Amino acid sequence: MLKRALSLYIFIIICFMAFLGRIVYIQRSEYSSVMESASKRTLIVGEKRGGIYDRNFSPLVDSENHLLAAVTPCVGSYEYLKGKLDDRVLRSRIEEGRPFICQIDEEINNEYIRTFSVSQRYSAEGLAVHLIGYCDSSGQTGITGIERAYNAYLSENRGKLSVTFDVDAVGRVLAGMDKTVYDNNYSSKAGVVLSIDGNVQKIAEDALENSKIKSGCAVVMHVHTGEILAMASVPEYDQNNVAASLKDENSPLVNKALTAYSVGSVFKPIVAAAALENGYDPNEEYECTGEIKVGDRKFACYNHKAHGKVNMSKALEDSCNTYFISLIMRTDSDLLLSLCRQIGLGEKDILAPSLAGSSGTLPTDEELKIKGNLANFAFGQGSLTATPLQITKAYHTLATGNYIKPQLIKGFTNYMGLMTKEPTDSAVKILSDETVIKIREMLLSVTEKGGADKAHSRLLSLAGKTGTAQSGIYIGGKEILRTWFAGFFPANNPHYIVVVLNENGSGGNTDCAPIFKEICEGIVS
Repeated sequence: MLKRALSLYIFIIICFMAFLGRIVYIQRSEYSSVMESASKRTLIVGEKRGGIYDRNFSPLVDSENHLLAAVTPCVGSYEYLKGKLDDRVLRSRIEEGRPFICQIDEEINNEYIRTFSVSQRYSAEGLAVHLIGYCDSSGQTGITGIERAYNAYLSENRGKLSVTFDVDAVGRVLAGMDKTVYDNNYSSKAGVVLSIDGNVQKIAEDALENSKIKSGCAVVMHVHTGEILAMASVPEYDQNNVAASLKDENSPLVNKALTAYSVGSVFKPIVAAAALENGYDPNEEYECTGEIKVGDRKFACYNHKAHGKVNMSKALEDSCNTYFISLIMRTDSDLLLSLCRQIGLGEKDILAPSLAGSSGTLPTDEELKIKGNLANFAFGQGSLTATPLQITKAYHTLATGNYIKPQLIKGFTNYMGLMTKEPTDSAVKILSDETVIKIREMLLSVTEKGGADKAHSRLLSLAGKTGTAQSGIYIGGKEILRTWFAGFFPANNPHYIVVVLNENGSGGNTDCAPIFKEICEGIVS
């Protein structure tokens, strides 16, 4: 019994000593860690999140760099920085004896100073600001655009660049000790790749900037892939100072390309295509007297101008309202509505998670049973609204006969810059080849012979249609007009679709056709 008690006593003593030893070890380890932390001072030189690139892997964010210097405070660093910084501030920082970061204009690298090229997320000359969007004040949470749509991915791929100095107990740099640079994912190339072509985007933005359009947009789509090469909206806003744009009456924060508007006469070629698909003879003539009566309502051409005898091509050239009213009365409205749905009118264009265009509005079957509503529909008025992006894909169908979903996201890159491509949707045949050929020819004649002479080019065969739509909104007794130009080129073998909108204009030919022409010529120059 005594033997057992002695064994138990010894066991307890051993456990107690082991426990005591563990406490001492932990205390020493923690003290050592604290001492090591106290002997180091780390300065953050730069932070950034995942990148956003155009189709050519050119950065659309973090494209502007500035120089930051990590400085060891001493007489030597003062001599190098003297005259480059405010002398009073510089002396104060040097006398403090603590390492510091400052911005400089030229690169200096020696035993006292290490210079880094650090990127700024947004620059004053940044492209596609409405698509890119912006982050909150922390710079780490996307609020709009691609920044919001892929916030998780961009946040996961954030990086940090820092410099660590050896310091004494009061934080002063120890003489003779070198600084250590840490690149924690800062150099990563991981990010989102857009279908946007930076060169085409700049052409579109410059064309809008140089025009009289205060509020509007331009969209460029590649015919063969449905990829959006440019989406420019004006006015732009400062991504570094979003608050400054909140009270602007032209709504800089709104992406006009994804906003629905009344479309006007850019809709007429769609009516023409539906009639051709139903076997209508485009050479059949109609006598335009300047107005037409439908039920108890009268509808007129612009300024009540009588166009005389016109066939389909001539009616598009002159943008004759009464011709298309007469045409729609003889076209099955159900088939026209079906075509509209097939080409994507009335549906949202989802470009990325939480990034989509308005669905716009298509009149219902019941609405079009009222002849006045049907007449308005013939020339793109009434309840019909669409986004510039929707009109872009509609003209893609007119130019090719196919429907394809617009594509903005090309893929994602990893740390090394290797891209994983996103799957793309295949095109769906909508219109016959015969209809497409006729529409191409007629829209070419609009720019060469008709009312869109400001879109005519000596360099390229440009095809398209103007539009001037009533908005039902009045300011100072004057109605705001939505003006458009939508088209494609080359006319007989289209490669690009281009759509231009002016939110408050006077006429499609005056406002938008010259911008359309400038963008098209800029793309091939």
